[in-house]
Amino acid sequence: AFAAFSNIYNYKKRLGIVLLPILWVGMEYFRSLTEIAFPWTDLGYSQGYYLTLIQIASVIGVYGLSFIVILLNIFVWQLLDRTSRLEKKVGSAIAFMALLSVTYLYGWAVMPVLQDPGSFRVALLQGNVELNKKWGQATRDYNFVLYDSLAVEASRDTVDLIVWPETAAPSYPRIEPKYRHMLMHTAEKTGTCNLMGALDIEYRDNKEKAYNSAFQFLPDGRLGQYYHKMKLVPFSERAPYQEYLPFLRREFLSKYLDVIKTRKVQWWSDFYSGDSIEIFKTDKADYAVLICYEVAFPGFVRQCLLEGAQFLVAITNDTWFGRSSGPFQHMRLAVMRAVENRVWIARCANSGISAIIDPYGHETSRAGLYVRDIITGGLTPKKKFSTFTSIGPIAGKFCWLLTVLIFSILTVLWAIKKIR
Repeated sequence: AFAAFSNIYNYKKRLGIVLLPILWVGMEYFRSLTEIAFPWTDLGYSQGYYLTLIQIASVIGVYGLSFIVILLNIFVWQLLDRTSRLEKKVGSAIAFMALLSVTYLYGWAVMPVLQDPGSFRVALLQGNVELNKKWGQATRDYNFVLYDSLAVEASRDTVDLIVWPETAAPSYPRIEPKYRHMLMHTAEKTGTCNLMGALDIEYRDNKEKAYNSAFQFLPDGRLGQYYHKMKLVPFSERAPYQEYLPFLRREFLSKYLDVIKTRKVQWWSDFYSGDSIEIFKTDKADYAVLICYEVAFPGFVRQCLLEGAQFLVAITNDTWFGRSSGPFQHMRLAVMRAVENRVWIARCANSGISAIIDPYGHETSRAGLYVRDIITGGLTPKKKFSTFTSIGPIAGKFCWLLTVLIFSILTVLWAIKKIR
């Protein structure tokens, strides 16, 4: 993006300045495409703690916010540029204040003083289980005993849904009877729906396919609906395009790279992605599940709502991040999705941050990092779409199309120059 900007700016400064926000946002949208997508650090998320400022995302989305952030920085750049004339500096200062004021005033006008928490009650179980204890063979059953006790305790406060984090039940419930019966027993004891993060395996075309999944166990203990994660972390959960590039699969590499076995490399998995969004049913409302970094995809989250979800449940295991900025960044992504779509999100994380987020980004209930806790609270099922939900990430798509056009023109001009 900066290479294109530099070429254009050197040719005509004003044109380069005008096109910089388009190139940047086009690049951000591109990062959400293909199987190597990783749209984690879009600039719009940098404003995630300033709830009044980000309310405009319900119209223009995070890509529109990134566009605004770039514009504001351009105005500051022109204001501080020693070569700028006085009138340009004054104009830049006025433009900066005007854009910031309009964005802030919109948020101030639409944010309610108080948000009704609603009558649908959820309980989020934050077990805070260490990674070696979760996956260790000798301590595997510990997870089930712990979450059983948390779920039973949560059920004492009347709730409509109990949520476990991503892979909180380290098992394959559909093919491991022992653990399936343990989970069924827990759901039956609580007398309510339990959404549990676990793994799944299916056998198709003589091939074993593993999935990162979520299962809903019903109040009577039966296993109900389940969902296979669709957006997988590249080179961590899945080798991109492994159907077409088999040499990237773990099973292939293990034959030739001893380091994968001897060093017990954990960062290269061969999960498969699910093929459809699942809308989970309860007696009071329907919801969709976002597993881990699926919350980073604005278009995907919007599609969940278009297909009938009335609220969203985000489950994750951010323990991998330790005490870095990762868990906090991940939380801001969930806040942004709630604001964009004006939807309640119940976010359940193994080691934090777990929270119930209202449609304006407020965390009505919250558990911090590395604590064991049960969060309960109410939410209101969604009744109408926000502007963003209705029209989608228009800002990102528009900038991406213009970016492709700009790169095409620059490529043609470069080729003509070389030919001459």
